[in-house]
Amino acid sequence: MSEDGHSRSTLSSSSTAYSDHLTKSMHELQFLTIDWKNFKKHLNDNVKLSLPDINDNLSLEQQFKTITDDILRAYQNSSRPLKDSEELFLPPPQIRQIKTERNHFKKIWQKYRTPANKNKYNSAQTKLRRAITKHIQDTYALSIEHLNIIEGTLWRRAKYLKTKRNNIPKLKNPADNSSASTNVEKAEVIADHFVNQFQINDIGNPRTENTVKTSIENFDTTKVRLSEITEFIKSTKINKAPGIDGITNKMLKNLPLKILLKLANLYNYMFKLKYFPQCWKTARILPILKPGKDPTKPISYRPISLLSTLSKLGEKLILTRYLKHARRIRIPIPQQFGFTPKLSTTHQLLRVVEHILEGKSSKLITAAIFLDIAKAFDKVWTQGLIHKLISYKFPHYIIAIIQSYLQDRHFTVSVNNTDSTPQAISAGVPQGGFWPPSYSYAL
Repeated sequence: MSEDGHSRSTLSSSSTAYSDHLTKSMHELQFLTIDWKNFKKHLNDNVKLSLPDINDNLSLEQQFKTITDDILRAYQNSSRPLKDSEELFLPPPQIRQIKTERNHFKKIWQKYRTPANKNKYNSAQTKLRRAITKHIQDTYALSIEHLNIIEGTLWRRAKYLKTKRNNIPKLKNPADNSSASTNVEKAEVIADHFVNQFQINDIGNPRTENTVKTSIENFDTTKVRLSEITEFIKSTKINKAPGIDGITNKMLKNLPLKILLKLANLYNYMFKLKYFPQCWKTARILPILKPGKDPTKPISYRPISLLSTLSKLGEKLILTRYLKHARRIRIPIPQQFGFTPKLSTTHQLLRVVEHILEGKSSKLITAAIFLDIAKAFDKVWTQGLIHKLISYKFPHYIIAIIQSYLQDRHFTVSVNNTDSTPQAISAGVPQGGFWPPSYSYAL
């Protein structure tokens, strides 16, 4: 999404087996221009602030689906395709003047159809094309000149230019050694690999399993404020890809006050019922080739999950309440540097160096053991995680809603905008949201 309101996406619909809701996707790539004032007006005119009585999970689910459809409908009614590529930027006055002249000669030629008029039209067309090309080149050169290290723009541009964007080649299906050549076949093969990856490891300890089961069976809010929602929306980046519902951060930033108030009420019901909506529990996974791996094997790809925007807002609200209790009981431990504010791997390396230097000054040998847990987030035993939260005496409503969030999740794999059939996730915590890394504090 560009700052002038231009978008490269249009909405299409695709039904899924796990929901009767008509989910939206951003499949058909086409330039759109959005009238955001009309977007807000449409929502204000057509959406009621009041909510019906919500006393069960099904009612809450339906209300979140309804508000999602309301937002998407307002977006569709406020967008139109751009006429041609000349509208993809806002041209300076001199180019607009050349375009006016070109259109003038075009009308004359279409009316009289003489060779002289055709030559004038062709000359004007060439002049316009050259002016547009020069303007694009000058604009690009100016943007390069203004890149700097302090704002980070230089590194972002360098990263973009260095990133290789390779298409997924034919894949070998490990099940029967057949080849997957179409986008649908590739998506299905990779999805089959990921569904096996999202399984817990064999625990093999009945005593531990029984302890966890008993703990979960026996365990029994703070109100969501409008300011929490507005602060979250203010911090979001508009260039982030949307999830399977198709709602972008740009839409979120343009929601009128009425819709924000309605969302706050719905999130309060979410905490009251301790229920995370099922319509948010499907991730769209983009397979990314691991460096140096065989691109024809599904195991060579790592999953990048795209979650629904309203889901991530709900996660952020839960995370805020989770961290409040976690800090009170001193989670994470001081030795935890990953996913910790104001700490990084650099600080951990400094800590290791200090240990080595202390040992050296005392004429001692320092030994180190490094462990790497393969697919750590994908293999998390969710029941064990809930048991840990209970043992740390987290508030009941936090434990219950996290448990609801982790249950009955699904994913689809997207290859060149082609989605696989939905697959169930048996283990692991969702990646791509706000709070999964924080769960590691409780493990």
